[in-house]
Parts: sequence; C-alpha cells; structure tokens
Amino acid sequence: MLHSGSRNFGYKIAKVYHEKAKQLCERWFSDIPHPDLAFLPIETPEAKEYFEAMNYAMLFAKASRALMMFRFKSIVADILKCEFLDEFDVHHNFARWESHFKQNVIVHRKGAISAKEGELGIIPGSQGTKSYITRGLGNRESFTSCSHGAGRTMGRKQAQIELSLDQQKGILDKKNIVHSIRNVSDLDEAPGAYKPIDEVMDAQKDLVEIIVELTPLGVMKGG
Repeated sequence: MLHSGSRNFGYKIAKVYHEKAKQLCERWFSDIPHPDLAFLPIETPEAKEYFEAMNYAMLFAKASRALMMFRFKSIVADILKCEFLDEFDVHHNFARWESHFKQNVIVHRKGAISAKEGELGIIPGSQGTKSYITRGLGNRESFTSCSHGAGRTMGRKQAQIELSLDQQKGILDKKNIVHSIRNVSDLDEAPGAYKPIDEVMDAQKDLVEIIVELTPLGVMKGG
C-alpha cells in the first residue's frame, strides 16, 4: 500500500488561488466572517482556472504514485520472484461535480474518499495498526463518501512535542514492524498521533464493507 499526494505542487496551486479569492472578495465587499473563508464563484474565470489546475494536480499525484509503485514492485519482484495482482488508485482531498438529491453539486472530500456502490477504496490506519481495502455501499446520506483513514488525534507539530519517542518506537518494535521512526521529527506519523482504526471502521459500517484486512509488516516514509 502506497501513499502520496501532489506534494508541494498542489499546495502552491491552492495558495495562489486562495490569495486571488481573498483579493476578489475584498473587492466585492463579500460578507464573510474571515478572509480565510474567501471563495471563488464557480462561474468566474478564476474558479474555472482553479478547478482545472486542481484536476491537473490530481493527475500529477496519480502519475507519481504509479511511478513509485512500478519501482517498488520491480524491486520486490526481483528479490522475491513474485507476481502481483491487480492494483488500483484512490484519490482523497479533492473536489468534483456530482449529482446528489436531484442537484448538481461540488463535493469536496477533505480527509475522505468516494464510496459509491461497489467502488473499491483504501482506508489506512497507522504504522502500528491495520488498514483496509473496502467496497463502497453508496450511502446517499454521506454523499457516497467514507473516511480516507483513521484520522488524527493531534497535529503533526503537537505529536512531535507530546508523544514519547521511546514509547512510540516500542509499540512498533513489540509488533515486529519494521519502521523508520528514529527521531522526534518522525513522531508526526507515529501510531499515537492517530485514532483507533477499529473504532473508525465500526462507525462507518453503513458506508463501506471490508474486503481485505491488512496487517503492517514494514513501513517506509519518504521526505
């Protein structure tokens, strides 16, 4: 199981158009509680540009994951002489046009993935817990969505400050999980920074069904 987003590329796209939105809302005297809630009306040229750029960033992220997976599989196959079954890719943190409740709307899935009826999904836990391959149930009340993963109990900086390095390493070592937690800076992805995945899965039984349960053996995290 491999994860990567559009990295800094996507962040810069969001930053540029967020600044444009703030400038336009100020020009329009938009009644918003805070400048960070600035928006781009979908019919404006800026909004159409942003949507196109966002989709391009999603393609960039997908191509990046495909290349990483190709290289990883090549190395593993060379050493273990194994074959691989089908693979699939899942987007998270994105927006797209969809039809819900007889209306065409833009669904923004932040920390969420699409879970249409029969649609395959990936819901990761943490370095020290199980992850899941799922099939969507098409729940209309959730706009056919489910969680992207376990979700955080604390932010990255907070985890680096509050979690114990020895304790978090011990959790993984006790489970014989090969990991790369060596320094305090690595604690942002430690098991203690995330919610219990079993509770998260139990809370969304009406959104997805579990197909495969994955137990971690080794974890690699790139910079």
